[in-house]
Parts: sequence; C-alpha cells; structure tokens
Amino acid sequence: MQYIGIDIAKNAHVAAARLDDGTPHGKAFEFANDERGFTDLLKRFCELEVDPDDCIIAMESTGHYWLALWSFLDDHGWPVAVINPVMTDAFRKADTVRKTKTDAIDAFLIAEFARFKNLKPTAVAPEVAESAKILTRYRAHLVSERTSLKNRATAAADRVFPELEGCFGSKHSATSRAILQKFGSPERIASTDIRTLTKVISEASRGHYGRKKAEEVKRVAKSSVGTRFGADALAFELSHIISLIDMMDEEIAKLDAEIAEVIDGKMANVLKTIPGIGPVTCAVILAEVGDPARFEEPSKLYAYAGLDASKFQSGKFDGDSQHMSKRGSSYLRYALINAADMARVYDPYFGDYYDSLRLRGKHHYVALSGVARKLCGVILAVMKEQRPYEPRPSVQSRKQQTAAPS
Repeated sequence: MQYIGIDIAKNAHVAAARLDDGTPHGKAFEFANDERGFTDLLKRFCELEVDPDDCIIAMESTGHYWLALWSFLDDHGWPVAVINPVMTDAFRKADTVRKTKTDAIDAFLIAEFARFKNLKPTAVAPEVAESAKILTRYRAHLVSERTSLKNRATAAADRVFPELEGCFGSKHSATSRAILQKFGSPERIASTDIRTLTKVISEASRGHYGRKKAEEVKRVAKSSVGTRFGADALAFELSHIISLIDMMDEEIAKLDAEIAEVIDGKMANVLKTIPGIGPVTCAVILAEVGDPARFEEPSKLYAYAGLDASKFQSGKFDGDSQHMSKRGSSYLRYALINAADMARVYDPYFGDYYDSLRLRGKHHYVALSGVARKLCGVILAVMKEQRPYEPRPSVQSRKQQTAAPS
C-alpha cells in the first residue's frame, strides 16, 4: 500500500509518497496546476510503481484549488481522500514542535496522516451539490451585503426622520422605504400634498394603508426632531441606499429561484419534508453535507457543522462550562440553527425537546443548538434512506394515549 500526500497551492502542487511502513518513497516533487502538470503527476506515479488499486491519494480541501486535480484523478480512476486542513494542522502539532514548514514537508505529513488514519476515498459532493454550494455561498454574501446597507440606511434614517419607525414599526418595511426614497426628509413630507403622499403610501403598502396613515405621517413629520444639518446630503444617501437594497432584494429572489431549480430532485424533495427546511436551507444542507455516507453517525455531522460542545479537563480541573466549538462549516451551522428554530415551532417532536431544555434552565440558543443536533440525526436518516420524514407524536399526545381507557 502506498500513501500519496499532495500539498495544494494556487499555481503548483507538491506530492510525496510513503510506503506501508511509513518510509518515504522517493523525493517530493512539484507539478503545475494545469493539464500538463497533472499528466506529469501520472508519469511520476508510474515511476514509483503506484497501483490505483493499492494506494490512497490524500489532499487538503484548500480553497477551490484542489477541485480540478481531484476531478482529473477521479476521472482517471485514482482513489482520493479529501482532508479538512484543520485535521492536518492538529496532526502537524502532534508530529513535531519544530517551526519547520515547507511544501515538501507538508506533502510527506499529509501522506503520513493518510497512513496513520487509514483514510478511505472521499465521495465528494456531486455536481448538483457543488453548484448548490456556489449559489448558496454567493447568496450568503449578498444577504450580508444587504444587511450592511440596511444598517447604514437605519443610521441615516435615525438622523433624518427618527419618528418614522413609530408609524410603521420598522424603517425597513416596504412603505417606510418608499417614503424615505421618494421624499428623503420630514420637511419634504410635511410640504407634500396629502393626495400625493396617500398615493405613495397606498401603492407601497398594496392598499393596506391609505389617507389616514398619510395624515399621521404628515403630522409626525411636521413635529420631527430630525437633524436639518446636512439633511439634503442624507436624503440623497438614503435614496441611493434604498435603491441598492431594492436591487439586491430582486437579485436574491432570482438567486432563490435558480437554487430551487438546481436542487430539484429526489434528495431535495425528501429533505424538504422535514419541518423547518425550505428550498434555500435544503440547498445549503445538500451543498455542505455532500455524500451522507461519509458521516457514520449524527455526532459526526453536527461536529462537522461545529455544533459539538468544547470541553476542557486537565488533572483535577474539570471545566463545567461548555461552549459550542464552532469548528466546521459555518454555512451548515447557520442553516441548521435556522431550521431548528422553525422545526421547534411547527413540529411537536422538536418543540417538546426544546421546551424540556428550557424547563431545565437552558438559554434559548443553547436549547436551539440542542434541537439542531437532534435535527442532524433526522437529516442523516432521511438522506441515507431517501425517504420522507415521518412526524412523531408529541410527548403530551403520547401521555394522553397511554392514559386513555382501553
């Protein structure tokens, strides 16, 4: 058995081989991250007499630079194990305390890690999951950018017209945004004809509000304590920011439609039967989990998402406060927490578990992470068996059934 470790980089990779007993087999060698370089790698395998049926090639999932090489090797029938860099970093610290790090040393270390852990080929996410990962991560980026814009709009609106929030409950409601974008300042609102203001409010609220609300806004605008210093500049900024937010809303809606189309299939359909999992959350789970077979049990999945608890114990000291490790896919962790928050509302099985944790004095987010871990077990079972989720009766209904006379 031969173990090949490949240190991944942007322009060139470095490979090194070890024999079954851990002895280095030849020297480490560099090859370009292109087709010619990949062909040179296969020639080097021939020189080392590496057999595809008696070897494992290990590489770190460094950025996106490993994908082309993995695809090439997989197409040519070579077994590849993809490793989380966090694992090899921990192994490096256990292997040596010296501050010596080169690409060649890293390649041999990865080969040794593969030998030590007896790694098996990794079933990397199929094309659908990889497409979903690209789209969902881009969506997360857009949502983050939109949140930043909303925060900036809030800061500007608080200076210009702080009372507007009290009229609609939120500065980010469609009606509030339409008023701020159209008029920009309370002075302009106060001087606007009531019929014009009513029309803007009615159209933005789709008929929910009318003249009565317009009169309220106009009255509040006349007595506003909003700043007049730089009001025109702030009004221009607000109008521009709101236009950007509206544009991003449209782009996110288009992206959601594209995501729904990409994940259309049996696996997605059974996942969406789980309460709390909609199209976007489903896409994130498919993208980040990939092949469910690589997770032997639910604890492996929620550890991969960073939902497992960290623990510190040394000698007589035993840390009694545990915190979420957050060492894993932040995208998957965020999706699971959001799904858990919905599941505990709409499914009695998860709701009962959440309530039991709250009764034991657990904080809302601690209870929510507990529901998310339980959700991991359901997700893994549904994905592996490819069957719809079957709701379970609540604790209360089971007690009622037990107590009911026969």
